[in-house]
Amino acid sequence: MKDIDYKAINTLIRTYELKLLQKDDFERLLKADDLKATLDTLKATDYEFDQEELLQTKQFNEMLMAHLADVYREMYEVAPQPQLLDLFTLRYTYHNLKVLLKDLFLESNQETLLIPIGSLSVDQLKTLVSSGKNDNAHPLMVEAVRLTKEDFEERQLIEAVTVYMDTYYLRHLRAISDDLQNEDISAITDILIDLYNLTTLVRSLNQGKPRSHLHALLSSSGTVSKQDLIDDSINGAVSVLKKYYSSKVYGSKLEVVIEDNKINTLKLDKIMDELISEIVSEGIYQAFGPMPLLGYIYAKETEITNLRLLLVGKDNQIDETILRERMRTIYGA
Repeated sequence: MKDIDYKAINTLIRTYELKLLQKDDFERLLKADDLKATLDTLKATDYEFDQEELLQTKQFNEMLMAHLADVYREMYEVAPQPQLLDLFTLRYTYHNLKVLLKDLFLESNQETLLIPIGSLSVDQLKTLVSSGKNDNAHPLMVEAVRLTKEDFEERQLIEAVTVYMDTYYLRHLRAISDDLQNEDISAITDILIDLYNLTTLVRSLNQGKPRSHLHALLSSSGTVSKQDLIDDSINGAVSVLKKYYSSKVYGSKLEVVIEDNKINTLKLDKIMDELISEIVSEGIYQAFGPMPLLGYIYAKETEITNLRLLLVGKDNQIDETILRERMRTIYGA
């Protein structure tokens, strides 16, 4: 597909961007006295909800994810290449597969945890899990489900569900990126996988997990050798960061995550978001190509993340300064 094929939708995206919350909107939300005042402010935006019900149930995430699901449904209908959206929705799809597979193995029912976002419906995923087949599913996804079921039949380890789904999610992400053949998308994918590996390594070392744990969890789809990460993990996470990540374009920005010769994973997660935000922000005003659509979706995802933080924070009377520090980059800021 040629970049010019995105010309029409990029014009449409400009109208959607007008509905995104701006810096001033978030300032008003941050300065609201309490949860009710925050919801009063949010009610005047593009978000629809029953305020009295929400004040009682406190189901903020359900409301926000329903809004996000509506956005994705509309974008899937107009996107020239729907798989572009899969770059962000795959994590929901593989989350749903985790839930469905665990329900199958444990004979439980956790369907309230399912998130109706992605190119495959929940019913299609249920078919895939129960039968091992679905004509609309990517071969990697089918393979992931098959191997997970075979592994559980042999070892009866429920933890294998998370290991297989996380590993195949990243493989699937890389496959989409390679297929789209776009430098910006490849850069985003590199950041997602490489920093996932670094974060996973840090958390595994902090928990005292054996090297075999890293073999199972780390992805081979990144730009840093999985084996190198495992071999050098004996020297500690900070040493790994300095040896394999300092030379990256974003290497200098990772210095802030090192505290007392340890890596702060919360700061690392935030840096990852900022790096991706920088890439999509640079491409969002292109007349042609997929970046404006990807930029809009990323801005909406970030908006949802910030709103979830604010609503939960206001409900728990968390100080404005703390909320401000934890917020992700606001669109247009």
